[in-house]
Amino acid sequence: MSGLRREGECVSCGECCRTLRITGILTNIVAQHGSLESARAYYSYRGIKITDVSRELNAVGLEMNIPCDKLTKDNRCALHPDSKPLICDRYPQFPDDIETCGYSFK
Repeated sequence: MSGLRREGECVSCGECCRTLRITGILTNIVAQHGSLESARAYYSYRGIKITDVSRELNAVGLEMNIPCDKLTKDNRCALHPDSKPLICDRYPQFPDDIETCGYSFK
């Protein structure tokens, strides 16, 4: 994941706003659950999916189906451009599986 550069622009597909994506700290998750497999089971019971694991970055991608309440019907951010949260503005920071996204990584 490291060394990749984001290219492209937002095409307002809205997919990134329909799912909450956060990054967890791998060593903390393993310490808390005993193993990554145990963490996967625990999170899956709560509707949380582990999507990516990077030992190099000590990071775990977590996803929850929680749509943003600021997403409008036409897939626009109700806050943008005045006060779009930084985490949203920087998304995506790493490649993901959203096929309609206008961003790519090289």
